[in-house]
Amino acid sequence: MPCEHFNNISSIDKTLNSHTLWSILDCALLVIILCGNTLTIMAIRCSRRLSNVMSNHFVLSLAISDLVVGLTLPYHIAFYLYEALGQDKERCILRFVLLALGCTASVCNLIIIAVDRYISIVYPLHYCRLITHRVATVMIATGWCTAVALSTMPIYWNNWSANDECEIEHVMAPNYFVYIMLPLFLLLWVAMFVIYWKIWREAMNQARRLQETNYLHGGGPSDWKSSQVVLLVLGSFSVCWLPYMIIACIILSGVCTSDISIGYKAAFSMAMANSCMNPMIYAWKNSEFRQAIKRLLHCRSPNRISVTPSFILANKISLQTIGTYTDGSEQQTTSN
Repeated sequence: MPCEHFNNISSIDKTLNSHTLWSILDCALLVIILCGNTLTIMAIRCSRRLSNVMSNHFVLSLAISDLVVGLTLPYHIAFYLYEALGQDKERCILRFVLLALGCTASVCNLIIIAVDRYISIVYPLHYCRLITHRVATVMIATGWCTAVALSTMPIYWNNWSANDECEIEHVMAPNYFVYIMLPLFLLLWVAMFVIYWKIWREAMNQARRLQETNYLHGGGPSDWKSSQVVLLVLGSFSVCWLPYMIIACIILSGVCTSDISIGYKAAFSMAMANSCMNPMIYAWKNSEFRQAIKRLLHCRSPNRISVTPSFILANKISLQTIGTYTDGSEQQTTSN
């Protein structure tokens, strides 16, 4: 066997311990995914300022897809704890369909966010004309329809057998994963890399132009900040998803089995971890998101305006301006 050095866990007790260990890890990811994405959804839906920003509609769709991933994890974990669930064909296939739906929708939403950011950076003056509410709705609907179409394929294209365990190498058709899911994932990964590379290059050019016009002093930190964002987005996506796709292809090719492979379980948990990292990358780095979430955690409305010294000063200036304008209008009317 090519993978004999990986197949050291042979006893039933060790296998059960392995299932228990990874089930606990998946439960921890479940809690983080549900809490993080629920807060993100509530912040956008409850805050008028956040919901009025068009790009946040894409973040909302991403949070919903990641929430779907979290909601499917208990069903997935149940197959580790109760092996009898895998004896029913519909329940077994549904295990992979639900996971594929959430994960595929999440990846599609990541691409949509990348396109939205590219347009906002490269064509800022045309953004409102290009990304309208109708266009955003079509983009989001296209991503979800693509996810549904791809994730439901195993319903009628599978290798399920009552004599086999409900594991990926026994249920999923190798051609479905190798010739459809893997090429699509690689295509989306390359597209994300190219889009964010263009975003980073444009951000660097804009920072350089600002430096030349003396509007920005000491551009090093700003350049590094732009690089950090690109590295964070591409790094987290690559680290979380590439190992799983590679190991899943190895398993489906028959080289190694997933029921005793620690590598597969680790790669699966890393892929699921991407759904708990997305809220921090795409939402919580925004100060308005953090403020809205903070108010929600304190059971206060995110729409309530905080009265700060800067807010009072701004209102005083506004009132003075209005008063000056009113006095000038009255004088002009009297003279006439």
